[in-house]
Amino acid sequence: MADENKPQLTEDEKIERKAKLFRIISRILIVVSVIVIGVFIYYAIGTKENIATQTAFDTEELRSKIKQIINLEIRYHQQHGEYAGFKYLQLSKELSQYNPAIAGNFKYKFDPDTGTATGQEKDASHDVNGDVDGNDGLTLSVNWEADVQEGSKGGDFFWTDEDIAYFEKRKAQAQ
Repeated sequence: MADENKPQLTEDEKIERKAKLFRIISRILIVVSVIVIGVFIYYAIGTKENIATQTAFDTEELRSKIKQIINLEIRYHQQHGEYAGFKYLQLSKELSQYNPAIAGNFKYKFDPDTGTATGQEKDASHDVNGDVDGNDGLTLSVNWEADVQEGSKGGDFFWTDEDIAYFEKRKAQAQ
């Protein structure tokens, strides 16, 4: 009996109700998808920052040792008029404070012709950044010019902003 008293909807009204319901559901889905995409972007940015922070932490030993080598070489050059070259994992008798860091993840060399210290991962078993190649590294010259070694051009290894500012200050002091 209740159905008899209830007004019957025309076909146009039924279509209009379905369209209205479809628009409401579509808007809800759009809002949900925007929120989900926003969350993914937030976590992606956070992950990139975490990777940069971890890489800076993992290469602290490398950056510190290269700066130490350059300081020792500059001091040695002032005293002897030449640089003391050495190859990877080779002791340098001239630089008494130099230690090739046999227990570390990196190996170092100094080229007296170019005045450049190079530090890189020892091998694939000491792969700090996880790219399975073991040849990433950094360079620094006696003129405080920093660079990334060939294997690291992808950006895994980098000098920090503090290091770059320090190098600029050292260049200005030398001039």
